[in-house]
Amino acid sequence: PEAELFPNAQASISMMLKNTGQIEAAIASLSAAIDNRKDAPDLYALLSSLYEEKKELPRAEETLNMGLQVSPSVMLHFSLGVLYEKTDRFLESIKEMETVLQMDSNNADAMNFIGYTYADRGIKLAEAEDLIRKALALKPGNAYMLDSLGWVCFRQNKLAEAIKHLKEAAAGLPQDATIAEHLGDVYVESGQIEAAREIYMQVMKLNPDHKTVPQKIEQLKTGHIK
Repeated sequence: PEAELFPNAQASISMMLKNTGQIEAAIASLSAAIDNRKDAPDLYALLSSLYEEKKELPRAEETLNMGLQVSPSVMLHFSLGVLYEKTDRFLESIKEMETVLQMDSNNADAMNFIGYTYADRGIKLAEAEDLIRKALALKPGNAYMLDSLGWVCFRQNKLAEAIKHLKEAAAGLPQDATIAEHLGDVYVESGQIEAAREIYMQVMKLNPDHKTVPQKIEQLKTGHIK
């Protein structure tokens, strides 16, 4: 347990167990590893992700908070911020990301997270754009961050610029249904209905169970676009 590579080895064991369908064994293995190395934040983050995969979100949150009590880390604060966002706790989510930036002022992922979250809610758009552009300066060409920049431009009604950035993001991550949907939404807003339809059909190929895009396709057919 005191070996430098112990956390990495335990993480590898748990992932092999998970990938062979033994998620309960993976959880047990990580829990035992944490008992031996309570100061390894990677292990808490991974254990939390396994609980999240099982839809046991309270246990996922509890695991991250346990880790923060014994080993405060950027990774655990970031993971907790993401979990808060998934459970509709906006203010708590932003607070965790701000904590990340206090610990690591150049954390591009936290900047992007806050910027996109603001843009998605249509609030603090100037601050959101500034954060996302700073993130992109640190990670040039990052497709997720280009998507965020495109989305904040869309919220600011800068449609041509939004399309430019979203097309770059889609080229970088062609299998990402969310980025494609964003591009389709901007095409609709800019009046490019055929382009929007093509993109939405692509989204359905990527994710046949998509919940919102079928309704958008139907709206394009009827002309009742919201």
